[in-house]
Amino acid sequence: MNELLKSTLLAALLMLAGTGPALAGKGDDERAVAEFEVTETQALEIAKAQGLATVREVKARRGVWKFEGADADGVVIEIEINGVTGEVVKVERYGMPAQGN
Repeated sequence: MNELLKSTLLAALLMLAGTGPALAGKGDDERAVAEFEVTETQALEIAKAQGLATVREVKARRGVWKFEGADADGVVIEIEINGVTGEVVKVERYGMPAQGN
């Protein structure tokens, strides 16, 4: 195999290696994300139904999707959704509504 073809294939493989789950990052449980039945998009819809209006951070850890953001009143909200079943595991709100709401 000529060197140009080898280099091209290597570059393509390296690019593909970096295209894991959209949220796979430092600390994320990449193996669990690969086994999730519930996609990030589906989990987001479930979280929105629980009151999530704006998203600040999305993580995948220990078998759950974790969304952090705010509800419609500006109150900080944290929602965890089981990555296999889609069950809402936790909904917590912190603080007071934003001024003017």
